Amino acid sequence: MLVTRRILFVIFDQFELLDLSGPSSVFNAAQTIIKHPVYSIHTLSVTGGLVRSRTGIEVNSQTLEGVSVCSTDTILFVGGDGNAISQISMDPNLRAWLAINTPKAERLGSICSGALVLAANGLLEGKKATTHWADLAQLVRDYPNVNVQQDALYSEDSNIWTSAGVTTGIDMALAMLAKDHSSKVMQEIASWLVVYAHRPGHQSQFSELLSAQYQHVFTDIVVWLDSNLHKPLKVRDMAEKSAMTERTFYRKFTDEVGCTPSKFLENRRLFRAKQLLETGGVVKSVSTDVGYQSVLGFRKAFEAKYGLSPSLYKRMHGKKE
Repeated sequence: MLVTRRILFVIFDQFELLDLSGPSSVFNAAQTIIKHPVYSIHTLSVTGGLVRSRTGIEVNSQTLEGVSVCSTDTILFVGGDGNAISQISMDPNLRAWLAINTPKAERLGSICSGALVLAANGLLEGKKATTHWADLAQLVRDYPNVNVQQDALYSEDSNIWTSAGVTTGIDMALAMLAKDHSSKVMQEIASWLVVYAHRPGHQSQFSELLSAQYQHVFTDIVVWLDSNLHKPLKVRDMAEKSAMTERTFYRKFTDEVGCTPSKFLENRRLFRAKQLLETGGVVKSVSTDVGYQSVLGFRKAFEAKYGLSPSLYKRMHGKKE
């Protein structure tokens, strides 16, 4: 028998509307695919009534004290304006409600700077957590007992879920949905919403290529790599092209770009593979074209990076005949 889970979004004055609308759209779309009310979405606030977002759009809400949490509920805190986050974090009514209700919930989570609200109320102690890149330094500084994941789209630790914010709230909601139902359902919902199928939580909040573009010392090597991805390149080849020893190149590249040369090369191969699949490339040919020696190895790497197989990605994003 399918259970109807409640998703309880906690909002406040000057909250980020996309942190609410993105994930709630994921859960709402599940009704269309599964054809059963598997999620019930609610917006809560300390005072209830209309709450103004940062965009000026107002959203109606129930009072916190009017909601008693049960074992199939998910509580999600949205992010928002810095001053608003500080105020809501210290609100005594919220603190009292959290103390009573969070132990009952199936899941507790946040989108964007909502992680700071959880941390301020002691709910992230000893847990892995992430937040928007602009708030990572504060999370590290003010809450030393939180295991801050500084380079993740979202993080899951037991029943605690946190995301980097804005669009990554969609990724986290899709991951929750996959856990509640199945990866197949999750992929169908992503397709229904016409969003990127699903980015695994361990992906970086930043693009390695974007970082490299600003590092003049490695501009030529990036261009050269993109022209030679079909070859069985190694880090030593990249070092030779840069006229450095392999050890020196590894150290300088990692410091400047923010990831190892081998990881950068893999990411470039997989990014090119996505482009080829989108334009009608056959999986086996694409595998060879981006330098993989076996189709199996390519499939495993692609799925680890993007959360779905190359063939499914092609069906969802490829050029229609």
